[in-house]
Amino acid sequence: MVEGGQYKSQPAAHKCIFRLLNILGVLLQVKHATGNLPSPFVTDHKTVVMLIADLLTYSGTLETAKILQASNKANIYELMNNISLLCGTLALVLQVLLLVPAFGWFTLACWAVYFVIIGTKSYQTLKTLCTDAVPYVRDKMKEVMRLNGSKEPQNQNGDA
Repeated sequence: MVEGGQYKSQPAAHKCIFRLLNILGVLLQVKHATGNLPSPFVTDHKTVVMLIADLLTYSGTLETAKILQASNKANIYELMNNISLLCGTLALVLQVLLLVPAFGWFTLACWAVYFVIIGTKSYQTLKTLCTDAVPYVRDKMKEVMRLNGSKEPQNQNGDA
């Protein structure tokens, strides 16, 4: 996975997700192109809104993973890559749910199992990140309080 200190540019899983998103998007257009079916915005409004939000989250987490990849932060990169893969596969599941609802519910159940597996595998990384973040935030808050504390007496003396 590591080549010359750098990770590969984009995992094959993301390329597969992009292809499937395109294929399912075209199939969704074909399904509703006949004019006989109402728009999915009307029939499945909540699912479409979830799909849009998920696609935005997917692109954001994927870009964040690319930034982390360039900075060689392996643990955080791996976590962010897992989150982006979860968002990408959820987008696929939501598209399948719009195309074939019965099969979509089955794929959603399979995705939920996948989510639990990834969550349990990422637990240690999440725990480490949280335990490292607490002292960092505490130190920053002390610094902010110290700066605010040192400025206030000067302002009070200058105002009086």
